[in-house]
Amino acid sequence: MIGASAYISIALAAVGLYIAAYFTLVYYGVLEANTSLMPKVCRLETGTCQTVLSTPFARVFGVPNSLLGVAYYIVVIVLVATGWIHPSRGIFVGNVGLDLGIAVVVVAWFTVLLGTFLAYSLFFIIKIPCPLCLAAHTINLALAILLTTIVSQ
Repeated sequence: MIGASAYISIALAAVGLYIAAYFTLVYYGVLEANTSLMPKVCRLETGTCQTVLSTPFARVFGVPNSLLGVAYYIVVIVLVATGWIHPSRGIFVGNVGLDLGIAVVVVAWFTVLLGTFLAYSLFFIIKIPCPLCLAAHTINLALAILLTTIVSQ
Protein backbone atom coordinates (compact mmCIF):
# COMPACT_ATOMS: atom_id res chain seq x y z
CA MET A 1 0.00 0.00 0.00
CA ILE A 2 1.38 3.39 -0.93
CA GLY A 3 1.01 6.48 1.26
CA ALA A 4 0.20 10.12 0.68
CA SER A 5 3.80 11.00 -0.22
CA ALA A 6 3.71 8.40 -2.97
CA TYR A 7 0.41 9.65 -4.39
CA ILE A 8 1.68 13.24 -4.37
CA SER A 9 4.93 12.10 -6.02
CA ILE A 10 3.01 10.31 -8.76
CA ALA A 11 0.81 13.37 -9.34
CA LEU A 12 3.80 15.73 -9.51
CA ALA A 13 5.68 13.36 -11.81
CA ALA A 14 2.61 13.17 -14.08
CA VAL A 15 2.50 16.97 -14.34
CA GLY A 16 6.25 17.02 -14.96
CA LEU A 17 5.81 14.35 -17.63
CA TYR A 18 3.13 16.43 -19.35
CA ILE A 19 5.39 19.50 -19.40
CA ALA A 20 8.45 17.52 -20.52
CA ALA A 21 6.48 15.72 -23.25
CA TYR A 22 5.13 19.06 -24.48
CA PHE A 23 8.65 20.56 -24.65
CA THR A 24 9.98 17.42 -26.36
CA LEU A 25 7.23 17.34 -28.98
CA VAL A 26 7.71 21.04 -29.73
CA TYR A 27 11.50 20.57 -29.83
CA TYR A 28 11.19 17.84 -32.46
CA GLY A 29 8.51 19.72 -34.42
CA VAL A 30 5.76 17.18 -33.75
CA LEU A 31 3.56 19.83 -32.09
CA GLU A 32 3.19 23.51 -32.69
CA ALA A 33 4.17 25.60 -29.67
CA ASN A 34 0.73 27.19 -29.55
CA THR A 35 -1.18 23.89 -29.50
CA SER A 36 -4.53 23.82 -27.78
CA LEU A 37 -3.28 20.83 -25.76
CA MET A 38 -1.69 23.34 -23.40
CA PRO A 39 -3.55 26.09 -21.54
CA LYS A 40 -2.87 29.43 -23.18
CA VAL A 41 -1.00 30.75 -20.16
CA CYS A 42 1.44 27.80 -20.36
CA ARG A 43 2.15 27.74 -24.08
CA LEU A 44 5.65 28.19 -25.37
CA GLU A 45 5.80 31.74 -26.68
CA THR A 46 8.31 32.83 -29.29
CA GLY A 47 10.02 35.40 -27.04
CA THR A 48 10.19 33.22 -23.95
CA CYS A 49 9.97 29.46 -23.44
CA GLN A 50 10.18 28.50 -27.10
CA THR A 51 13.40 30.49 -27.44
CA VAL A 52 14.92 28.47 -24.60
CA LEU A 53 14.68 25.33 -26.74
CA SER A 54 17.23 26.73 -29.18
CA THR A 55 19.87 27.57 -26.55
CA PRO A 56 22.76 25.31 -25.55
CA PHE A 57 21.15 25.09 -22.09
CA ALA A 58 18.27 23.05 -23.59
CA ARG A 59 20.50 20.00 -23.93
CA VAL A 60 22.53 17.94 -21.49
CA PHE A 61 24.89 15.29 -22.80
CA GLY A 62 23.65 16.20 -26.32
CA VAL A 63 20.08 15.16 -25.51
CA PRO A 64 17.20 17.61 -25.01
CA ASN A 65 16.60 18.16 -21.28
CA SER A 66 12.91 17.57 -21.82
CA LEU A 67 13.53 14.11 -23.31
CA LEU A 68 15.59 13.19 -20.25
CA GLY A 69 12.72 14.58 -18.18
CA VAL A 70 10.23 12.30 -19.95
CA ALA A 71 12.36 9.27 -19.07
CA TYR A 72 12.90 10.47 -15.49
CA TYR A 73 9.23 11.09 -14.78
CA ILE A 74 8.19 7.75 -16.28
CA VAL A 75 10.75 5.93 -14.10
CA VAL A 76 9.57 7.80 -11.00
CA ILE A 77 5.91 7.04 -11.71
CA VAL A 78 6.58 3.34 -12.35
CA LEU A 79 8.88 2.83 -9.36
CA VAL A 80 6.66 4.69 -6.91
CA ALA A 81 3.39 3.20 -8.18
CA THR A 82 4.76 -0.35 -8.03
CA GLY A 83 6.45 0.12 -4.66
CA TRP A 84 9.93 -0.60 -6.04
CA ILE A 85 11.26 2.61 -4.50
CA HIS A 86 10.56 1.30 -1.01
CA PRO A 87 13.77 0.76 0.99
CA SER A 88 13.09 -2.94 1.46
CA ARG A 89 13.09 -3.53 -2.31
CA GLY A 90 16.03 -3.73 -4.66
CA ILE A 91 17.50 -5.63 -7.57
CA PHE A 92 20.75 -7.41 -8.19
CA VAL A 93 22.93 -6.68 -11.19
CA GLY A 94 25.38 -9.53 -11.27
CA ASN A 95 26.50 -9.87 -7.66
CA VAL A 96 25.93 -6.22 -6.82
CA GLY A 97 22.75 -5.19 -5.04
CA LEU A 98 21.16 -1.99 -6.28
CA ASP A 99 18.78 -0.18 -4.00
CA LEU A 100 16.44 1.46 -6.48
CA GLY A 101 15.14 3.88 -3.88
CA ILE A 102 18.58 5.31 -3.15
CA ALA A 103 19.44 5.39 -6.86
CA VAL A 104 16.27 7.36 -7.65
CA VAL A 105 16.89 9.77 -4.77
CA VAL A 106 20.44 10.41 -6.01
CA VAL A 107 19.13 11.07 -9.52
CA ALA A 108 16.39 13.31 -8.10
CA TRP A 109 18.87 15.48 -6.21
CA PHE A 110 21.19 15.59 -9.25
CA THR A 111 18.15 16.84 -11.20
CA VAL A 112 17.65 19.57 -8.59
CA LEU A 113 21.30 20.63 -8.85
CA LEU A 114 21.09 20.72 -12.63
CA GLY A 115 17.79 22.61 -12.39
CA THR A 116 19.40 25.20 -10.10
CA PHE A 117 22.04 25.85 -12.74
CA LEU A 118 19.41 25.98 -15.49
CA ALA A 119 17.25 28.40 -13.48
CA TYR A 120 20.34 30.56 -12.92
CA SER A 121 21.02 30.49 -16.66
CA LEU A 122 17.41 31.50 -17.38
CA PHE A 123 17.60 34.56 -15.14
CA PHE A 124 21.19 35.70 -15.54
CA ILE A 125 22.73 34.29 -18.73
CA ILE A 126 20.08 34.02 -21.44
CA LYS A 127 17.62 36.29 -19.58
CA ILE A 128 14.52 34.53 -20.88
CA PRO A 129 11.57 34.12 -18.53
CA CYS A 130 10.15 30.63 -18.87
CA PRO A 131 7.33 29.81 -16.45
CA LEU A 132 7.14 26.20 -17.65
CA CYS A 133 10.85 25.71 -17.05
CA LEU A 134 10.54 27.12 -13.54
CA ALA A 135 7.47 24.96 -12.90
CA ALA A 136 9.46 21.87 -13.92
CA HIS A 137 12.38 22.85 -11.66
CA THR A 138 9.97 23.38 -8.76
CA ILE A 139 8.35 19.99 -9.42
CA ASN A 140 11.81 18.39 -9.42
CA LEU A 141 12.64 19.94 -6.02
CA ALA A 142 9.34 18.77 -4.55
CA LEU A 143 9.89 15.29 -6.01
CA ALA A 144 13.40 15.08 -4.57
CA ILE A 145 12.07 15.94 -1.11
CA LEU A 146 9.16 13.50 -1.38
CA LEU A 147 11.27 10.68 -2.79
CA THR A 148 13.81 11.18 -0.01
CA THR A 149 10.96 10.99 2.51
CA ILE A 150 9.57 7.79 0.95
CA VAL A 151 12.96 6.07 0.87
CA SER A 152 13.82 7.05 4.45
CA GLN A 153 10.63 5.51 5.88
